Amino acid sequence: MNRKERRAGRKDGMAPMSRGLVADPYAAALRLHQAGRLDEAERAYRAILKGDAGHAETLHSLGVVAFQTGRNEEAENLIARAIERNGAVAAYHINLGNAFQAQRKWDEAVVCYRRSLAIEPHRAGTFFNLGVVFQAQAKWHEAATSYARALALNPGDAEAHSNLGNVLQAQGKTREAVECYKRALSLKPTFAEAHHNFGVALDSLGQFAHAATAYRHALIHRPDYFEARYNLGVALQALGQHDEAIAIYRRVLAQNPGFAEAHYNLGVVFQAQGLLDAAMASYRRAVAAKSEHAGAHSNILMLQHYLAECSNAERLAEARRFGASFDRPMPRPAPRDPRPDRRLRIGYVSGDLRFHPVGYFLDKVFAAHDASAVEIYCYANTVTSDAMTDRLRAASHQWRVIAGLPDEAVVAQIRDDGIDILIDLAGHTDMNRLLMFALRPAPVQVSWLGYFGTAGLGAIDYTLMDKASVPPGDERWFREAIARLPYGRFCYQPHAEAPEPAAPPVCRRGYVMFGSFNNIAKIGPDVVQLWARVLDAVPRSRLLLKWTSLGEARARHRLVEAFAAAGIAEDRLELRGKSPHREMLGEYGDMDLALDPFPFGGGITSCDALWMGVPVLTLPGDRPASRQTLGFLQSLGLDDLVAASPDDYVAKAAQWAGDADRLAELRRTLRPRMAAAPLCDGPLFTRALEAALREMWRRCCGGEAPETFEGA
Repeated sequence: MNRKERRAGRKDGMAPMSRGLVADPYAAALRLHQAGRLDEAERAYRAILKGDAGHAETLHSLGVVAFQTGRNEEAENLIARAIERNGAVAAYHINLGNAFQAQRKWDEAVVCYRRSLAIEPHRAGTFFNLGVVFQAQAKWHEAATSYARALALNPGDAEAHSNLGNVLQAQGKTREAVECYKRALSLKPTFAEAHHNFGVALDSLGQFAHAATAYRHALIHRPDYFEARYNLGVALQALGQHDEAIAIYRRVLAQNPGFAEAHYNLGVVFQAQGLLDAAMASYRRAVAAKSEHAGAHSNILMLQHYLAECSNAERLAEARRFGASFDRPMPRPAPRDPRPDRRLRIGYVSGDLRFHPVGYFLDKVFAAHDASAVEIYCYANTVTSDAMTDRLRAASHQWRVIAGLPDEAVVAQIRDDGIDILIDLAGHTDMNRLLMFALRPAPVQVSWLGYFGTAGLGAIDYTLMDKASVPPGDERWFREAIARLPYGRFCYQPHAEAPEPAAPPVCRRGYVMFGSFNNIAKIGPDVVQLWARVLDAVPRSRLLLKWTSLGEARARHRLVEAFAAAGIAEDRLELRGKSPHREMLGEYGDMDLALDPFPFGGGITSCDALWMGVPVLTLPGDRPASRQTLGFLQSLGLDDLVAASPDDYVAKAAQWAGDADRLAELRRTLRPRMAAAPLCDGPLFTRALEAALREMWRRCCGGEAPETFEGA
């Protein structure tokens, strides 16, 4: 929830006051006014009006004083009286428009500016002000036209170029906006707002390094520029420069301690570095500063899955608090056609319809959906796309981009599309649209794939799970009914460019390399202690850890210090940062045995390791996030990689590490075994998914309340 603000560069100063032939008292009052002696000028104007209450020039000028001193309603009344006396002066209409604009009376301001242009049609500043008003009304075409006319009359107006850039940016014409900002800055290199807005445009193009440079220039010219400093932190965060981003956010909070977005983003950075307690504190501060901050609420819920000390009961209670804050009393829409066996329209909502775990887990499902039974509608909450996006779009019947659209507009689109079952693929992860689901756009609403617990909203009817993730009896930790899929809740699509599995490295190195390519936020104190025990149990063994933030010194140092406190020297750790996906898959060739973290285990990382022939040792717990790898291993018949306790985890790690032949045999046979298993069987999985959705629909058509059921 990065906040990016643009400034309109509004010209709220009044139009010049008339200097026609006037009586000496008015001329004297006008000189006081022009000298900035507003109190004296006001007394002089009022004295004139005592003798001539209808003197138009004096009424107008007194209105200007009222405007300049923040009395906009009084300014409006005075200038309107001047216009009643003499409506042929363009400046009167301009200044009345400015008074209306200051009160956000946009339509009235437009009328005034247009009347002034009927009198003086070539005044560039009036077209500029029209643009400002249209911009405030989000009338982008009219605003762009007004700024263009202002620039035709005055091409050297840097503020008009910058504001035209803002309008183009709002219209999604970002590259054109960039050119406007460049022209503005060529005319006025010290224009801090234009530097900032240039940065916003570059940011939206993904050019984070150039955006950071633009924000720094804005701060050079205006050191107290709050938005530029905050957005600099956002750009640095996107670049993975977390240490500097933290410093920036702390400066922002020193300037404004109640700024919820900075607390929120600071929490995101702390979480990326594995500093979970600090992250949770930041999210809590964001909610305290802004109770309706849904993103911070979601991140609290997401972070709870990482914390061993957080119980199922605590997570459910937090989810119910989220529901209490964001549930809406919306009735369930009636089915558009209540026949239980007809063709269904299934809507999928996600910001991750791309090369992302969600995309990989959807790929085979979309390809295998029975087009005679279901129509696929996708609602993509992002404008970015890649080859996976293209595949998913090609397998869909309709594709809607909903990024940036208000919830109400998305709801209207979904209802117009006649969606029968709407499936959320994000839960409380990034780019979710849970607040849109709260408005109940579809008769049946389902949570699946992207999240591991209850969403907490009364508008979500079902959560798709399996017996491994939610054993019988654990339904009590969900607000939704549970629909258990018979072959697991995931269908894995391997990366097309995955290299062939390599021989176990112990065969060539003479020592065992354990490893994990999971998010280091999952590597908490209990994980460090247990993995240290594993290393102690296997002499000369080492541990390979790989994650994006391990490219940064602070994140590496935290892990090195944590393992040192557990008795593991730094030379037994190998820490690697981000690399291209194919290269990352190849790095599984440097690992003999993958260690699944807990209480939040692997998802796509476990599947990737297994596909590369690397066995994954897991310790399932009492929450779905800790039991994902369990489901994969059960699908493959590898129950001997499932530990029953921490001691068993250490014992199994040592057993596997001591059997190079067994590791080599698994390396050779695991990929074909996996390819033949239900985990990778798209048609088998999809028929089970469609059967579960059909059962939900049948119950809805029969007027039955959602209830937990076992898929067939």
